[in-house]
Amino acid sequence: MYDKKTWIVVTLCSVLLAGNFYFMDKQNRAKLAANAELQKQEEFNRKAVEAAKPPVATPATGTATETAPVAPVTVEEKLVVLETNRVKFSLTNIGGGIKTASLKSDFEIGPGKIPIEINARSSNPVAGLTAGIDAVDKLVYNYMADKSEIGKSVVFIATTPEGMIIKKTYRLLADLKQPGAPYMLDFDLTFENTSATPININQWNLSIGSAAPLHSKEWPNQTTFFFHDDGAYDFVDVTTFKGGWFSKEKMNDPRSLKQAELAGVCDQFFSIAVKAREPYQGTVTAKPFDINFPDDQKPHKAITAQVSLPSSALAQGEIKKVSYQIFMGPKDNNMLRKMGGDWGDIMNYGWLWWISRPLNWLLHAIHFVVGKVSTTWSWGISIVLLTLVVRTAIWPLYNKSNRSMKRMAKLKPEMDRLKEKYKDDPTKMNQETMRMYKKYGVNPIGGCLPMLLQMPIFFGFYRMLQYCVELRHQPFLGWVHDLSQPDTIGHIMGYPINLLPIVMTLSSFAQMAMMPKTGDKMQQRMMMFMPFVFLIFCYSFASALALYWTTQNLFTIFQTWLTSKLPEPQLKERPINLDAKPKKKTFMERMMEKQEELQRAQAERAKNGGNDPSLRDVTPSKKRPPKTGG
Repeated sequence: MYDKKTWIVVTLCSVLLAGNFYFMDKQNRAKLAANAELQKQEEFNRKAVEAAKPPVATPATGTATETAPVAPVTVEEKLVVLETNRVKFSLTNIGGGIKTASLKSDFEIGPGKIPIEINARSSNPVAGLTAGIDAVDKLVYNYMADKSEIGKSVVFIATTPEGMIIKKTYRLLADLKQPGAPYMLDFDLTFENTSATPININQWNLSIGSAAPLHSKEWPNQTTFFFHDDGAYDFVDVTTFKGGWFSKEKMNDPRSLKQAELAGVCDQFFSIAVKAREPYQGTVTAKPFDINFPDDQKPHKAITAQVSLPSSALAQGEIKKVSYQIFMGPKDNNMLRKMGGDWGDIMNYGWLWWISRPLNWLLHAIHFVVGKVSTTWSWGISIVLLTLVVRTAIWPLYNKSNRSMKRMAKLKPEMDRLKEKYKDDPTKMNQETMRMYKKYGVNPIGGCLPMLLQMPIFFGFYRMLQYCVELRHQPFLGWVHDLSQPDTIGHIMGYPINLLPIVMTLSSFAQMAMMPKTGDKMQQRMMMFMPFVFLIFCYSFASALALYWTTQNLFTIFQTWLTSKLPEPQLKERPINLDAKPKKKTFMERMMEKQEELQRAQAERAKNGGNDPSLRDVTPSKKRPPKTGG
């Protein structure tokens, strides 16, 4: 029995020892292969650096001879592709930067599916190095790919005539499931000074690339450059370069930054942004340039920008590395917010961000639910539902103001009587009017509150829909092919016929016809003119905005019809409590008192022949000698 157990233990130990030797040998072979690959990669890097160095002139021997002029050598452009499921980055050896980023899920306006190409109109690649805003980076780089990361990274190496070796490394993000990762590259920029003279790297600027309108109908002010400086964002649209009432025309716009961190350019829906890993003091400069569209003869403005490198003088043999992240993709608020940091502020919602952001979040939440049921017209249905949610939320305020307007309408006969009775005494008429409002507990501005509340919501909605890239190429109602564009169904004498803004205007008139008539005839005429103002304002905007406003009008018509079924408000005199403490005067009461004081002062001056005894007499007591000009 003892011998049997011994043999079992010996056998197990032998098996374990053999397995250990096998796996150790396998690991050693893998390490040797990795070391060999690393040595091969280092040798490749060394040869690339040597090839990038400028040739050294050989001293001439014997008598000098005349040589023929050397023709300029044309360098063949070679492209390297780094690709994700969302974008194809095309990097060029001329300039060693990103020539274009072709988006796989976003297409140009019009028939067919032509991918959007970011930076397609730029003369410089993104991350190219230039010596000025007008300079073109023509430095030719040798490039290679890390064999262990083929298709995931690329390295460009070149040497400047001064002897500065420049190495650019681009990598796809390791985790492409992170928000925004498919549209981003990690970028390391390394300098090595091989000359005997110190060289400052801030003589170069890092190109951010360019942004241009996507089509001829895009609004010019949607093409901007932006930068994040010391905790604050600033957006400058391309229209500011042409000058105007409050600004002078300028060729370019340099901005000094205390902490250069994030800078970029963008059009209405897409953006390029470069973010430094470690912020530094620097300058961002932008400049406009002209582009043309086949369907429009006049030029349109695009914009290009670049950011300076940090000030750092490198001595001989010294190395300096600056790291960035580069984003080239859509201005998707939901995605940019999830990326964290300052990325979300690329959405230029302006001071109405506190309305636009929640509306955008709510729109995505509704679309998430709608998309589970059906993908047909899902974004258009989501806009309709979002409008209904917002309008339902402010229903109590609307109902209160509607009843206030009805009570004001019931006071119209009494108002007409006061106007006739005190037509020669405006002060008395105002006093009696305020007394009547107090008597019946009517707020004269109560009916205006919904309009005042709707305006910031309207502009917040407009701002949110204006940059909502998710609406591109989204159809609705059969004739709307793109919610981000006007819903043009045809042309009359070259003028587009947009159906939704027309329906919006007609529904506005129907809504106003159902509202109680308040105010004088002039005020009523001005209110009837408002739908025409909104028609002109919204006619060429995205059909999503007209869809929102039309849905709101139809919902308001339904509200008005429903409230008309409720009992009419009654005018009742408010009981006067003599023991109650005096209430604080309302805004209207204060305004009426100021008006009465002004009228009394005018009457007093008229009584004194235009002289007001309360004014100080500043007439000089004796004549002054004439001025001689000395």
